[in-house]
Amino acid sequence: MTEAESTGLPEVDALIVAHDAERDRLDRMIAVSGAESAVATARVQDLAEQQLAARRRWSAAKGLVSKAQRDGSAAKIAAAREQCDQAYAAFRQLSDTAIAETLQINGARLGELGTTMTQMRRTWDAGSAVIDALKPPCQPTPPR
Repeated sequence: MTEAESTGLPEVDALIVAHDAERDRLDRMIAVSGAESAVATARVQDLAEQQLAARRRWSAAKGLVSKAQRDGSAAKIAAAREQCDQAYAAFRQLSDTAIAETLQINGARLGELGTTMTQMRRTWDAGSAVIDALKPPCQPTPPR
């Protein structure tokens, strides 16, 4: 707090300094959270794109099975079926991994949100303490 911002009341100035410190902590947390959120969003999007690409490969492999069945060659059908099974296994494995990682990312983001909300409450409480300290004292109502 600068000299110009001082109220001249040491107890109020101490509350203002405490509020400023809490607000600064909150501001830093929000800035870090924004950066982490951008990284988390990009990673979740990347995982979803990988999962979609694997799903498309499996779908294409199923189309090859249908084509092989129309051709009627047992060897082609067996080869297409093997390729389809491999594509499905890859899709399942990638999906399981993507889902687990996405859940982990979202859990971490929710945990951080809780921490930020706790800091927000401390900041608000510190601000309320300043306001309460600056309120004029209650005047008793004179008897009539």
